Order: sequence, then structure tokens, then C-alpha cells
Amino acid sequence: MNRTVSSPAIINRAGVKRGLGRFGRLAAAGLLPLRADEHGRMVVLFEGAGTASVEDILCPPAAWAIDLDCISPDHGLDRLPARLLVRASTVATVHHDIVGMVVEALIQRLPRLDSIGVDIRLALQEAVSNAVMHGNLCLDGRLRSSRDGLAAFTQAMQRRLADPRFGRRPVTIAADWNHTHMIIRVEDRGRGFTPPAVSLPVAPKACSGRGIGQIRTLCQRVAFTKGGRRITMRFCLPSPG
Repeated sequence: MNRTVSSPAIINRAGVKRGLGRFGRLAAAGLLPLRADEHGRMVVLFEGAGTASVEDILCPPAAWAIDLDCISPDHGLDRLPARLLVRASTVATVHHDIVGMVVEALIQRLPRLDSIGVDIRLALQEAVSNAVMHGNLCLDGRLRSSRDGLAAFTQAMQRRLADPRFGRRPVTIAADWNHTHMIIRVEDRGRGFTPPAVSLPVAPKACSGRGIGQIRTLCQRVAFTKGGRRITMRFCLPSPG
């Protein structure tokens, strides 16, 4: 994907509704690098490291948001079905509340999600944290079992965030849904891992290993693909009304 952005698409200003948020209003005014892809989705191109806030970057009419600071920001997007998608660099994912932004964007489109919004956020936060820490940054969570280990973990995290080979690796969150359920996928560019077939008991004070078990309790179904680099979470949608 070329970093040179063409003239932004001009959205019909007559269709602008109140409450779209700052990015939505800018997009509707034609002041964002917002354009439709070949499938008609409105895509916002942004630079995560230089963006002060991404809180409402997925407000309508935007459906996809791509961080141009990522390594190969468009790689594999043609094979990732999603009605709502954000791809952000590891640095941007750490510095911004990407998960909160995605959950709010989903509830904005499907207000009935509000009743399970906490479950979605908790599961998505665990999945994204795993993608960042264990995936893209290749950190060993077991280091956090002691004070010295926690200090070493924090120092290693800061070094790798500052290293473009790690910090610019993308984290992708893609959501798709129908009338009965929602699928959310989280993907990283790490080394991958072999997930356990079942959730094994984990000590309450353990510093690693709890995330996958928690995700399984919050979702209807969980699956890992791409060598453990993609987690797919399925949620049942609340009945309308």
C-alpha cells in the first residue's frame, strides 16, 4: 500500500447525522484520507504513531481503518472478511485504546450489543494483549512471576517497541456479523504457538496462561488458525428488542 494518499473521497454532506464524532465529521466533510476500496468499504488511512487520538476513527461512514505505520499494511486483507476492521501497528495498539474504539464502533452499529459489550471487550482485550506481548513482541509472560523478572519484562517490552522490526508489526481486528452471531478475529505477525486443545486449570496468581481460558468462558466458540497467529471468537447476539 502506497503511503501517498490520493484526494479524499467526498461524502454526501446532506447525509451527515449528528453524533458521528470528530473523525466522522471530518470524513463527511471530505477532510480525511477516506476512500472506498474495490468492495465499496470506506477506508481511513492514518499514521498511528502520529495520531493524537483514534477514539472515533471508525465512526460512520468509515468501516476500515489502516495504520500506514505498519509493516506491509495491506498484506492479506483480501483474505480477511470483515464489515468492520482496524489494522494498527504494535506501537499504536499499545499507546491507544484500540479495543475500546472497536467495541464502541460495534455498539454504534448494533445497539443490542450493549448488553454483552463488557464480555466482548474483556475477550478482545485478552486476545489483543496476547497478540501484542506474546505475538508481535515475542515476550515471555513467565518473566513477570518475580519483581526482577517483571522489571526485565518491562525493559524488554520498551526495547522492542522502539525497534521497528517489532513495533511496526500489525495487529488486525476484524469483525463480521449476521442476525444471530458475531465473529471477531485478531491476528498478529509473531512466531505463532500451539494452543491447548482444552483449557487447563491455571493458578489464580499465575502471570501467564489465564488469557485463553478467560476468552473461552466469554465466547460461544474459539478457534486458532495460521499457526496460532489468528484467534477467531464467536459471540451470540442478543435478541432484538
